[in-house]
Amino acid sequence: MNVTKQNKHSHGGNFMLAHIWTRFSYIIILFVLVFLSAAYLLINAAYQPSYHSITVKDGDTLWTIAKEYNEEYSMTVEEFIAWVGEENELTSFSIKPGESLVLPIENPTMSTQSDVELVMNEE
Repeated sequence: MNVTKQNKHSHGGNFMLAHIWTRFSYIIILFVLVFLSAAYLLINAAYQPSYHSITVKDGDTLWTIAKEYNEEYSMTVEEFIAWVGEENELTSFSIKPGESLVLPIENPTMSTQSDVELVMNEE
C-alpha cells in the first residue's frame, strides 16, 4: 500500500497563495490601486508642454501680439487673447512694456536629427 504523508505544505503554492489572498486581499487591492494611480499621474505629468514667453515691448497690445504670432498657433485671435489673459492672470486687456507673457505656442521639447542637420547646413 502506497500511503504518502501529506501536510499542509504538500499542496504546493496554491494553498499558500489562497491563504495570502484571503488574509491580505484588501491590502493587495489597495496597493495595486495606489500603484496604478501613481503610474497614471506620472505618465500624465510627464507631458508638460513648454510655452513660448515674450517680453512686452513699447506699443504692443494683445491684438498686435496675436497678429505677430498668428502663423504659430491654431486658434482665433479672440481665443488667443482669452488664453493669454487666463494663463497670465491678466485683470484687463491692458499690458505694459517689460511685462512677461506666456503665449499658446509650444516650444520644441526635443530636437530631431533633421533639425540638427538643418542648423549645421546653415552655418
